[in-house]
Amino acid sequence: MPISPVADGSAPAQSDAVVREQYASLVRQIPLMYALMFLNVLFLALVTTVNGTLAVSLVAPLVLIAIVASRGAAWYMRRGRTVGDEEMRRYLRWTIIRAGAFSFLFGGWGLYLFLAADPFHTPAIALFIFVGSISCCYCLQALPSAARLVLLFGAMPVTVGLLFSRDFYFTGTGLTFLLGAAVILRTIATTRSAVFESLRSRSEMAALIEALQRSEEHYRYSVELNPQIPWISDPEGRIVEVGPRWSELTGVSPKAALGWGWTEAVHPDDRPGVLSHWTQALTSEENAVADVRYRVRHADGSFRWCRARAHPRRDEEGRIISWYGTLEDIHDQVTAELALRESEELYRLASRATNDVIWDMSHVTGRIEWGNGAEQILGYPEAAKGTSLEWWKERIHPEDLAHVNATYDRIRINRQDSWSHEYRFRAASGEYINIFSRGYVVRGEDGEAVRSIGALLDVTDARRAERELRWAANHDPLTGLPNRKLFGEVLEAALASEAADAKCVGVIVIDVDGFKLLNDSLGHAAGDQLLRTVAERLQANLPPDATVARLGGDEFAVIMTGLGRDEPLVPAAEAILNGVGDALTIDEGVVEVSISAGAAIWPADGQDAEALLKSADLALYAAKSDGAGGVRAFRADMREAAESRKSMLRQARSALSDDRIIPFYQAKADLVTGEIVGFEALLRWHHHRRGLQPPDAIRAAFEDTLLATALTDRMIDHVLADMESLTEKGIAFGRIAINGSLADFRRDDFADRILTRFQQQGLPPTLLELEVTESVFVDHLAANVERALQTLAAEGVSIALDDFGTGYASLTHLHQFPVHVLKIDRSFISRLDTEESADFAIVHGVIDIARRMKIATVAEGVENERQLGRLRELGCDIGQGYLVSRAIGIERVPGWLKRWSQHPPAWSRMATSEPVGRQGGSGQ
Repeated sequence: MPISPVADGSAPAQSDAVVREQYASLVRQIPLMYALMFLNVLFLALVTTVNGTLAVSLVAPLVLIAIVASRGAAWYMRRGRTVGDEEMRRYLRWTIIRAGAFSFLFGGWGLYLFLAADPFHTPAIALFIFVGSISCCYCLQALPSAARLVLLFGAMPVTVGLLFSRDFYFTGTGLTFLLGAAVILRTIATTRSAVFESLRSRSEMAALIEALQRSEEHYRYSVELNPQIPWISDPEGRIVEVGPRWSELTGVSPKAALGWGWTEAVHPDDRPGVLSHWTQALTSEENAVADVRYRVRHADGSFRWCRARAHPRRDEEGRIISWYGTLEDIHDQVTAELALRESEELYRLASRATNDVIWDMSHVTGRIEWGNGAEQILGYPEAAKGTSLEWWKERIHPEDLAHVNATYDRIRINRQDSWSHEYRFRAASGEYINIFSRGYVVRGEDGEAVRSIGALLDVTDARRAERELRWAANHDPLTGLPNRKLFGEVLEAALASEAADAKCVGVIVIDVDGFKLLNDSLGHAAGDQLLRTVAERLQANLPPDATVARLGGDEFAVIMTGLGRDEPLVPAAEAILNGVGDALTIDEGVVEVSISAGAAIWPADGQDAEALLKSADLALYAAKSDGAGGVRAFRADMREAAESRKSMLRQARSALSDDRIIPFYQAKADLVTGEIVGFEALLRWHHHRRGLQPPDAIRAAFEDTLLATALTDRMIDHVLADMESLTEKGIAFGRIAINGSLADFRRDDFADRILTRFQQQGLPPTLLELEVTESVFVDHLAANVERALQTLAAEGVSIALDDFGTGYASLTHLHQFPVHVLKIDRSFISRLDTEESADFAIVHGVIDIARRMKIATVAEGVENERQLGRLRELGCDIGQGYLVSRAIGIERVPGWLKRWSQHPPAWSRMATSEPVGRQGGSGQ
């Protein structure tokens, strides 16, 4: 687009440069123009003094000289100032106007002199007027409009006068002047075009330079911010340019990478392969491309995996003239791939040593590939060739399918990367088997799941054994009724359900009067038959929504639901007991039976299951106190148990405050060798009047989180001090076990508190065994429990599951938690009479499971050699109880250990001289 001055109407964006150029040129030429004008006016004024009148010879030149002087002064004042574009425009416009006006005056005055002068002066006057006008026109060439006005008003009048004179000489002179003016105008136009073209070129060059600067800056930012490092090589493969991030990656300057210097940063093991790949790409005629992964030495001296890719640039004839490539840091990706490959290989190796079946599922195609053993477990031949996800889901039990689908939704929506679940699967035989499956997700760069890899295990036999064990743990083997544990669970559920319906729940506790006398006189078999008959009669009399359980011994309990708030419970209890106490025949003899019962109703007589059962127990006690065969309802004056709990808490706080918590130690012995393998630290506390007290006297304190953790901490401190004392004396004591309650695990620093104390004491944690009951596994803080146990186990602390078989644990917990020892509850040990007894079956099952899982077993409450013999036969590892030792204070432990080693009991000596073979047991 052409560039024109603003005075001629060009666009402002284009005219700014023109205006500035016009102004600068004009300011440079103005002094010369004013000097020429002054000389011309002065000469003409001298001529007029000879031939002109006074007005022409004096007034006209003075006016013109005054104008020249004033404009010269204005120029002098302006020359040092900084002028803006708008002021330049005004100055140029006024210059055009002033040039026209001055030229008009000068030309008119000159024409008058030309016409009035004598022939001798006429040529000189014409020449000076023309030369003066031409000179001014030249000085104003940057302002063409002003230059044309100067020629028009200054030189043309005299030129026209010469052309129309009758003198040949004058006419020729006028024609010469006219041609000269045309040449001058043409020169000004050419100069103007050249100036404008120069300005246009300068403007375009500035725009080009600015665009190049922007492009260079964009390229620089792209290179600096791009994680990939760009590089260029010549056709022979020598690097000629490399991005600045090369030095950040390698610590070596980009200059050092030129040529073949970059190979110095390549791992020595990878260098031959990289050069071979690069050479092959350089020599390829078609489809030449380079793409290779190798390790590059990092600035810190380590090696990181990188990927180099390059494509050639060809000329018109197809010859490669250069290579353009990038180097990308892919270390994290390669590390993840290697870890995944190792994990897959580990899975394959593990599957060969176990019954796990490895599977690999594509989330893109839905295809599942199965490892060895899939056909054997599932029974489907097609499993060996791979199946689809839909094929798999079609065979999942309908009740479990929603759970499985929810797992896959978590993978897709919540970006869960690992999972485990259990479900039932229809095998080829048509039967459902129990499958435990776990897997890990592999995601792509966009975060979407690409594939999942995992393993499944047939746990059908384990679940069947678990169900049988759970039934045995939840039911009374004599009567088949729910036991106390299951009764408690049913009662809790009933309270929760009836609370929503605003109904009441009744509990009736039933006892056979004089059962001990009957059992002792008639024998245990008769006693068992009596209890079975009572259970059958109770079940026969139960309302539809009632539940009956055997709590233990001759004590039964009934739960009744859906009761009205004002409905009396005693009549319902009497109806249930109707006929239960009728005489029955045992061994051809008639036995008279008397039944007593206590009734309590929720929520009036107890706000929870425990309080309700306690209230019913108090009512039963009152009924038996009144005489056999009665039924009593709970009254408020029976509720002294609450005061007892407050007293326990108060006494526990006092014992802690006065440091009256004392550990007593009960030894644990190897049931084969008689060797003492450790002790259990049992809490005792000193009452200021009653002396040494068991923990049961403050049992309520263990339900309070703050008190329970304080008691545990105090016990640990004392046990550590005792460990240190025994160690300093050179006395070997094995592991010492302490008990951890559910309250301890409600704080997530339980493991840290234990390990910190051992570290401060300078003792190894391997001296400690932590005993936990099964109840800790079902609390809502089970995650805290697992984390704490894993932390302790990692430091060598042995984890023992106490009172196994009486709580809520399942075989799954033995997999989930790091359990090293199972302690069989004393309630089972005390009833190890015959191999046909349920307790014998439970103990046998527990020991067998523990042995298979390589978990040691400890029998609690071993009090006689008959129990010892049974436990040895079953393969139990360790015994604890009065047969070994009662709990003793630390001051007696060294002497007791010495006496044991010097004078072991008879059963221990017999075991040493005549070893009894075990059926199993892992030991510890």
